Amino acid sequence: MDMSAVYPTRIRLDGLKWEKVTSLNLGFDMELWNGKVSVIYDWYKKRTDDLLFKDIDIPSSSGFATLTYKNVGRMDNDGWELTVNLNRVVEKGKFSLDINTNFASNKNMIRSLDPSVLNNFNNHSDFGNGAYYTRLQEGNSFGSIYGFRYKGVYSYSYDRYDQAVAEGKTVPVARDENGVPMTNFDGTVKPMYYYHSTTKYQFQGGDAIYEDINHDGSIDQYDVVYLGNCNPKMQGGFGFTLRYDRFSLNVFCNYRWGNKIVNMARMNAENMYHAYNQCTTVNWRWRKDGDVTEIPRALFQSGYNWLGSDRFVEDGSFLRLKQLTLNYSFDPKLLKKAHLNTLNLSLTLNNMFTVTKYTGADPEISPNNIGVSEDKNRTPRSRYFTFGLTIGI
Repeated sequence: MDMSAVYPTRIRLDGLKWEKVTSLNLGFDMELWNGKVSVIYDWYKKRTDDLLFKDIDIPSSSGFATLTYKNVGRMDNDGWELTVNLNRVVEKGKFSLDINTNFASNKNMIRSLDPSVLNNFNNHSDFGNGAYYTRLQEGNSFGSIYGFRYKGVYSYSYDRYDQAVAEGKTVPVARDENGVPMTNFDGTVKPMYYYHSTTKYQFQGGDAIYEDINHDGSIDQYDVVYLGNCNPKMQGGFGFTLRYDRFSLNVFCNYRWGNKIVNMARMNAENMYHAYNQCTTVNWRWRKDGDVTEIPRALFQSGYNWLGSDRFVEDGSFLRLKQLTLNYSFDPKLLKKAHLNTLNLSLTLNNMFTVTKYTGADPEISPNNIGVSEDKNRTPRSRYFTFGLTIGI
C-alpha cells in the first residue's frame, strides 16, 4: 500500500510485578559487668516471592525469542549471626586480655520455580568433559553443585569379563539395582556406554566409573545428581588482643565450615586430555589390565574420564590466621627530650597460615554468577608483612 509498516519490537509484559520481600528479624544487644561482656544476636527469616528473572526463552511462534523479565518463583533465606566481645576479660597488673568472636549461618532454599525458567536455565546438554550441570532445583539451594558420582576406575575391558569376575575386579558392564549384570536379547552381558547427543562411547579398561543412577546401562543426563552446596554451614572470625605494659598483640582469624568447592585447577592438572603440564598424581594412573587405582588412563583428546563429578568436588572448610599485629608504644616521659608526644612501632603479618583439607591453592573462593565456587587456579593470597612507625609531635 506504499506505506511504512509498524510492528512491536518487544513483547508486552502483562502481569509483571515487583519482587515481594517479607522478612522477620529478632535479636538483642546485651552488656554485662560495665561493658566487659557484650553479646549481639540477630535471627532473620526472609521470603522473596515473584522472583524476577531476565531473558526467559519463549516459543518462537510468538514472534519473539525471549521475555525481558518474568516473575518465576519463591526463595527463602534463613539465618542467624552471633557476636561476643569479652573486654579485659582477664586483667591483672600490667596484663589484660580482650577476646572477640563472630558466628554466622545462612541457608537459602528455592521453594518454587516456573517451569519456563527450568527449561531456560537448566542446561541439559552441558555434562561433557570439564563441565558441571547447570541447574536450579526446587528444594535445593542456589549455589548447589550437580554432576556424576565417581566410583573409581575399571580394571578390565568388556572382553575380559570372565577374568574380572574371577579376580573380583571392575569391568564396564551394565547392572540393575541389585548389582546383577544386565543381558542383551542374545544372552550376552550388556556393556556400559556413555551417551551425549549423537555420541555413543563404550567404556574400556582404565576408564572412569560413573554411577548409573537409573540403571539403564548408560551414563547420560539422567545420572546427574546433587553433589553438594557451595554455601558454608557456618562462617565468621575470632581473635584476641593481649596487652602487657606498652606492648600489645592483636590476632585475628577467619573461617568457613561445611561448604564445597569445584577444584577445576586439579581437574585440568589430572585429565591427561590436553598437551598441558600435569600434576604428580597422574603417576598413579591406570596403565595395564588388572590395575586397581583411582586415576584413569591417559587418553589424548579422547574418552570421557574427566566429566563433572564428585571426583573434583572438595570440602572447602578452612581456618586462616588472617592478621597478627605486634605494637609497642614508647613512654611519653622518655620522648620529651626529643619534643615528641607519641612514638609507636608496629609489625603486621598477614595470611600467615591456613588449616584446610582442600588440595587447591586457596580455599577462600568467591562464587560465580550462579552461586557455585569454582577454583580455576587463581593466584592465592600472598603472605606479607608491614612495618609501621607513628610519630606524634
